[in-house]
Amino acid sequence: MNRIRATTIAACALLLSAAGLVTLAFGASPTPASAATAPTSVRDSPGWYPTVDPESMSVVIGRRTHAPLVKMPLTGGAHSLKEMGRTVCRMLQSGSPDSIHALCVTEAEFRDILWREFPQSRPATGLTWEDGWRVLDNRLTSGSRDATADFGRRKYEFVRFERNRSTADTTAIYKNFKLHHRLVLVARRDDGELERMYWLRSVVERKGRFKIYSTTD
Repeated sequence: MNRIRATTIAACALLLSAAGLVTLAFGASPTPASAATAPTSVRDSPGWYPTVDPESMSVVIGRRTHAPLVKMPLTGGAHSLKEMGRTVCRMLQSGSPDSIHALCVTEAEFRDILWREFPQSRPATGLTWEDGWRVLDNRLTSGSRDATADFGRRKYEFVRFERNRSTADTTAIYKNFKLHHRLVLVARRDDGELERMYWLRSVVERKGRFKIYSTTD
């Protein structure tokens, strides 16, 4: 059961990447010849049967269509992507990871606004919002720390946000929010050179409020 649970959590990590893709590699030792007849999959185990998944098509369309409308607002953050970029540049100059982390989605916002619309929240997966938040919070915490370590204590002037893959659809529209994916923050350093920052990968938008949703870790 622990192995199945670990696989389930790994599947959740795939969801919470800003680009929607995170590669998780698990090492496996060669199978001895004497174990050739052992089951190689849960599907080969006695008594296994497929899980009923009436919402399986949500994986294809990228969201759960029956998720409810919510009233909860996003708090803090910024009022536009441009303002978010300017605010991030100021926070980097302060050199405080907590200042960057304060621009990120909170546990309550993830639980009540975001999680229930993701395909991985459907009952058939066995995942809970706590599973999703554990992965996301770790990524946001380490991303805020690494960003200030790499770019902090320097003056930046925000220039624009670019899209890392211009040919792809980089804005996902949900019932209660939008996700702006594959962002690249372009800023001018105090020496006049342009800096392209790839650590801030995704921003969530809801009713005119913008917050950081995903970072590199």
